[in-house]
Amino acid sequence: MVSMKFLTVCCAILTLAGSGAAQRVKDPIVVLFIVDGIDRNTALTAAGNGAKTLAALLQQGVTAERFYCTSPAPRMQLPDGSLPWGTATSANVAMHTGSHLFESRKMDDIFLSARRAGIVSVFAGGAANYSAFDTAGHLYCGNLSDEEVVERGLQHFRKDGARLIRLHLQHIRRTWSGPGDTRNPKSAYIQYFVNSVDPLLAKLIAVFEKAGVWERTYLVLGSDHGMGQTSSSDHPPSVLSSWQGFLAIRGPGVNRGGKIAYAESPDVAVMANYLLGLPPLKGHLGENLPGYLRRPTGTLLTNIFAGSPSTIEHPRLIERYLASGLPASDSYEEYRAGMLKLLAQ
Repeated sequence: MVSMKFLTVCCAILTLAGSGAAQRVKDPIVVLFIVDGIDRNTALTAAGNGAKTLAALLQQGVTAERFYCTSPAPRMQLPDGSLPWGTATSANVAMHTGSHLFESRKMDDIFLSARRAGIVSVFAGGAANYSAFDTAGHLYCGNLSDEEVVERGLQHFRKDGARLIRLHLQHIRRTWSGPGDTRNPKSAYIQYFVNSVDPLLAKLIAVFEKAGVWERTYLVLGSDHGMGQTSSSDHPPSVLSSWQGFLAIRGPGVNRGGKIAYAESPDVAVMANYLLGLPPLKGHLGENLPGYLRRPTGTLLTNIFAGSPSTIEHPRLIERYLASGLPASDSYEEYRAGMLKLLAQ
């Protein structure tokens, strides 16, 4: 059975998606600028120690005080042993589908939604596991530098008028030496953000400003997961920090310098789709699944917008899952089992 509270939240999302809660703009552009593994401490430390573009963006938009990802396990293996999403992590899939669980590849996502509306999209990421995201209008993945990733997105903005641009900068993790890095301005980790990531943000913004479209651009800056508590560049689900990422959003109608209390990675897809002015995502497609699994389970974050209530009724599914205890293993199966129970309540 599905709880009345959960149904109420879902109905509110659908209602708001057509109500114009945000400032509607003509031909909006949405950029998902994801930096692998960064958390809130990383962003704030970098912004306060030389990352001037990031600092300005945080003043222009809203940041989430707590941002949880879906399972940070490196593989989404189902009980039958299958890997329907290959080696893509669940949070990356969540940021496209708006769902907490991914039972097959037959799912709607922001790229398919954009295609239905005639909007050009591009995904570029610096690792081979992103090959799963082949619904994007243009896909680039593999051994790409962060500079190449951003340039691929800009290439399709310039040539094709792409209005959904999903970028995944991978290589900050090569500088990771431990959790102390995130608060240490002199660490190679923070210095990489200041000297490599921040200039790429500045480059992207400069291109959009020159083209006269920055004022109708929504920039979603965040991460796919957090990082662990060792010197290894990993993110085991048995460690709380692996679930704690970062999210900030700026754009027309978004509160300037604001904060929201909470968000989850499936919310990113719901927001991106909404900011593009598109109908709600459809969830799982053509699968014999119960209703509570078929539809998207992310939340529309209306509290980012100026003039909207500062609090919303968020199901906080991941927070509730973690409140029952961290997984004993570092596999995806425990998260899946726990989330199935929560969604069925």
